[in-house]
Amino acid sequence: MLIAVFSLAGAPGVTTLALALAGTWPEPEPVWMVEADTSGGDVATWWRLPVWPGVVDLAAASRSGQDHETVDTMACSQVLPGGLRVCAAPSTADRTAGAVGLLAQNPKVLKSDRVAVADLGRVVPDAASSALLEAADVAVLVASGDVAHLKRVREAAAGLRTRCLRLGLAVVDPSRSSAEISEAVGLPVWAKLPQDARTAAFLQNQGEVRRPHRRPLIREARALGRTLAEQARSTTTDPVDPTVARFLGEVP
Repeated sequence: MLIAVFSLAGAPGVTTLALALAGTWPEPEPVWMVEADTSGGDVATWWRLPVWPGVVDLAAASRSGQDHETVDTMACSQVLPGGLRVCAAPSTADRTAGAVGLLAQNPKVLKSDRVAVADLGRVVPDAASSALLEAADVAVLVASGDVAHLKRVREAAAGLRTRCLRLGLAVVDPSRSSAEISEAVGLPVWAKLPQDARTAAFLQNQGEVRRPHRRPLIREARALGRTLAEQARSTTTDPVDPTVARFLGEVP
C-alpha cells in the first residue's frame, strides 16, 4: 500500500508528519517512510545518516524497464534509533530528482512488502511527484490553516481528486472547525495538526520528549493512521460507479 503525504506550497511539515505517521502506523504489517521529494530530503541530515542505502538505490532497483512489483526494501533503507525503517534521499535536487523520476515510471516498487508512507514534498503539475500521487492508494494534503493556503487548496481540489480519489486534508493549526474547512475547500479534513514544536524537534533528532506517545502531534498522527488504513481498505471494497470509472479511464 502506498500512502502519499504532500503539500502545495510552503513548508507545513510534510516530512515531520510522514515520520510520525509511519512511526505510529496502527496496522500489524511492516511500514517504511520513503523520501520522494524532488527537491531533496531531510531525514539523513536530521538523523546524521548516510544517504546510501536509500531512495537512489530504490530507484536503481526499478530502472531496468521491467515491470517490477517487488524490491528488497531492506537493501534500500536504514533504521532510525526508534526502529522505524526509512528510505532517505540526498539533500539536494540535483541528486534526488532523477531518482524520484525513475520511481514515478515504476511506482509499483513502492507497493512491495511494506506499507510505504511517501513524502512527496511540494507537488506541482507534470512533476514526477505528481505521477506518484496518481499511484497512491490514499493521499494526505498537508496545508496551513491560514486563509491563503486554504484558498490554494480549494482552487486545486478538483484537479487533485482526478489524481487520487482517496484524498483528504491534514490542516496545521486551523482556526475553523473541520466541517467548515471541508465545506469551504471541497475535501474532507482527516486531521487537525497542533503546533507541537517539541515533538517536531524530537522527530527531527533535535531534542527529547518524555512519553512521546502522549504528545499531541503523535496522538493526531496515530488517529490519522487509523483513518488512512480504513480509507485504503475501502478502495478494494467500495464499488466503483461505471460512469466515473470510464471518465477516469479505468475501463474502456
